[in-house]
Order: sequence, then structure tokens, then C-alpha cells
Amino acid sequence: MESKNKTTLAPEKLLEQVPTDELRKFVQKQAKRNADYACELNDWLCENFAQFPSLKEKFANRVERLFTRMEKKMGWNGKYSEYGINWTVVTRGMGDVLDALKPELEKGNGRLVARTILKFIHTLQEKADDTIDEDDYLELSDLHEEFAEILEESASSESWPLEEKLEVLKELRQASNYSVYRKYRFYRMKSLCVDFMLTALPPEQAYIELRRLEPGVGGDLLRHRVNILRKLGREEELQKTILSNLRCDEIVFPEIERLRDAGKLSEARDLVKKQMSVRGRSERSLKLLLDIVKRQDDQTAVIETLYKLTLDVQRSLYYYEKLKGAVPSADWASMYERLTRQLDQRRDEAYLASIYAAESDLDRLYQLIIQSRGNRFSLTMEYLPILPGKYHPELLQYGIAVLRDKVSRVNKSKEYAKFAKTLIQFSRLPGSAPYVTELLTHIRTTYKRRPSLIRELRDLH
Repeated sequence: MESKNKTTLAPEKLLEQVPTDELRKFVQKQAKRNADYACELNDWLCENFAQFPSLKEKFANRVERLFTRMEKKMGWNGKYSEYGINWTVVTRGMGDVLDALKPELEKGNGRLVARTILKFIHTLQEKADDTIDEDDYLELSDLHEEFAEILEESASSESWPLEEKLEVLKELRQASNYSVYRKYRFYRMKSLCVDFMLTALPPEQAYIELRRLEPGVGGDLLRHRVNILRKLGREEELQKTILSNLRCDEIVFPEIERLRDAGKLSEARDLVKKQMSVRGRSERSLKLLLDIVKRQDDQTAVIETLYKLTLDVQRSLYYYEKLKGAVPSADWASMYERLTRQLDQRRDEAYLASIYAAESDLDRLYQLIIQSRGNRFSLTMEYLPILPGKYHPELLQYGIAVLRDKVSRVNKSKEYAKFAKTLIQFSRLPGSAPYVTELLTHIRTTYKRRPSLIRELRDLH
């Protein structure tokens, strides 16, 4: 009977009869209990009722709301019992904010862009919790990279007074000391600060500020310093900076390339040699030198540089082939002896073996394999097929002895497959059949209690 007295009005009609204060209390209570509901309510109220007196406040509010999105996080006991910031919402949402700001940037409204980014940086410091994982870290790093580009572009706005740019620069410097950046290190705020400063300030003033930052900071600032000195036309000081920092690849290599491309080949060659005298030769420095001496048509230097590349870069025979092509055929024998003697002194066995094989210097290849200690088995496996048959028995006997010793020490099932694979490869060497058959008989007799090992060898006969 009581149920007949209950109202059947639609919810909209019921809400009309509820006192506003009671409804407000109910909504606030629910929002406190449910974070997702609170976020949805916040978004709905802002989109439909909030009045923003300026674009600055509108964007600041959007940034603030990004950090109110919560999600369940794994607690210490393995249960989803805690709430933390939804970092995916934060990073992707800020990406959307930046997209919305780009038209303002095109209009020259640099101050709005910078202020919105600073709002994010300040809020990040205030709200960041302990729930940032590896993916969040990477996304936040990418986001800050975009900040640097946009701030640099915004700083170039001529309609933005220098005094306001300096105020933003001051805030960026303060932000560089924020604990969130020291803790997570997903972005070097000092780099962001410098990017903004170099565009915002006149070159002379930017240079003074840059010199204040330099102690203890790395090659990026030296690169900026060189670029500003070039803008100011202070060539003598620029060259002194480069020569006093020859270990700094960020400024030396671009300068070598600039001199080369400007046709100043002698100066470029001199600088790359000075760099190598301090830094040591590298593939990059030698390749630059090779390009320069080729342009100078200095064939003697070309050959010498290719010789050094052949010694140093051992990933393949690329530079060896280039060297052989550059050396006159009448001089190749002496160059070959010089090269192999140097490699032998360095004990670069694998690389030296590949050169012996390419030259069909098979007797020396055999001697290298026989005298090798750490690489003897692998070199046997690789080069026995191209060696004369007279060398096969000795190498096969050695190889099968190694395999016999290996199998005596294999005692885990996961090692059986690896051993079987090696034995199968060995069985493909010319003349190996009787040696493999003898070893298989030994294994099947001696290791009957290792059926897993026997099964791995079932394809061998």
C-alpha cells in the first residue's frame, strides 16, 4: 500500500522540488567520495557556467583541470587501493592546450603562450606525486621538448615588451631549481631557460647572460656561445673559444664542416688535426679528414687516412676495400704487410682473419687460427671450409675435442639445445662426419641418463 503513495515524477520534475542548498550538499558529498565524478562535474561546470575575463585565465584553468584527473594506482600490497594523477590525461591534455595556443602564437601573442607553459611548470611542481612511471617520464620529456621550441618561437615576438620577457626568464630560472626536475630529471630546465633567453634578449645581452651560466654546464652552452659570437661578428674571440675547447665535439665538428663547405680546406684540415691531437682520432674525425683531403686532391693523404680508418673501424671490410682500391697495385704488397703487421701487434684476430681470407692468404690464416687462444674454435668454424684440405684433420680434431669438453660440462636442459646447435653447425664442415659420429657414440653411451640431451641430438647420425 505504501508503494502506491511514492511519486512517479521524472527526475527533472523532482529536482525542481529539491531545495538548492540540499542539492548542493549532496553533489559536494558525492564529489568528495568519487574522484572521477568530481572531475566530470568540474569539467561540466567550467564548460557551461564558468566565466573567464581573459584568455590567460581560460588557459590557466584548462591547465589546472588537467591535474585533477585521477586514476587508481597500485598500492604496496599489489592491490589497486590508491589514487594518483592520471599522467596520460596531463600530457595529452597539455598537448591539446599547445595546439590551441599555436594560432595565438601566429598572432604574435607570445606572452599568453609563455604564461600558459609556465602555469603548467608551476602546477607540475605543486601537484607531482610518486606515480610517474617510465611511459609518463618519456611523455613528459617529449612535452618539455615541445615547450622549448614554442617558448623560443614566442620569445621572438617583437610585440612582446622586453621587460615582460625578462620576467618570464626569471621564472624559468627559478623553475630550473624545482624539486620535480631534480627528482625525475626528465628534462634539463636550464636548457629550456637558455633556449628562451637566446631568442628573447639582444645578442650582446644574451652573450653576457650566457657567460654567467657556463661554469660546469656542458657543450650545448659552448655551442650557443659560438653562435652568438658569430652573430656579433667577433671572429677572433670565437676562434679562441673553439681552440680552447677542442674536446667539445658540439662546437669543433660543426666548425670543421663550416670551413670545409666554405672552401677553406686548409683551415678545416688544420682544425681536424688539432682536434685529433687532443681528442684522439675517431671514425667521425677521420671521415671528415678523408673528405677534405679528397677535395684537395691529396692522394697520399687519402691513402694514409684510409689506412687509419681500416685499422680503427672493424665492423666490416668497407675501408679495407676502399684502401685497396686507392693504393696503386705495385704498392699494395707493402701496404698489405704494414696493415697486417699492425693488426697482428694489436691482437685483432677476428678482423685480421677476415682480411687474410679476403686476400686468400690461407697459410697465414691457418697459422693465425692455430696460434689463437680465445678465438680458435670460432675461427675454425668460420674459415675451415676455405682452407686447404691438408689443414682440415688438425683443426677438426681440435674442434671435436672442444665439443667433447663442452658436453661434459653441459648439465642444464636449456644448454642442451645450444650445444646441439653448435654440433650441427660443426657437422657441416667438410670432413667432419667421422669425428661427429664418434662423438655421438660417446655421448649416447656416456650420457644415457640425460634423455633431453639425447633428444636434442636426434637429427644427427
